[in-house]
Amino acid sequence: MSIHKDVVCTFCSCLCDDLEVEVENNQITRVKSACAIGRNKLLHARSNLARLTAGNKTVSLDEALDIAAGILKQARFPLIYGLSSTTVEAQREAIAIGELIGATIDNPASY
Repeated sequence: MSIHKDVVCTFCSCLCDDLEVEVENNQITRVKSACAIGRNKLLHARSNLARLTAGNKTVSLDEALDIAAGILKQARFPLIYGLSSTTVEAQREAIAIGELIGATIDNPASY
């Protein structure tokens, strides 16, 4: 078991940065100092890297990235939406990709 301190929760705009997260067998088993929403989101998070699929076939991360790039390349009106539960670094990368492909960038506050 490993304990990670001062973890930042990105599930709302409060960005609480004092969470303590216990991990056992590569799975979050306990979360301290989080609200009910943050605790629930973290405890039920699943790694997308554990199993990437394209159709019915399990693919590697590199293959999944190639497939995603192909989809974006063919998109006529790409949209980057959401990102409110992601890190600033992930948002920066998404915006950079959006600028490259001429995407519209929006956030959940627009609805």
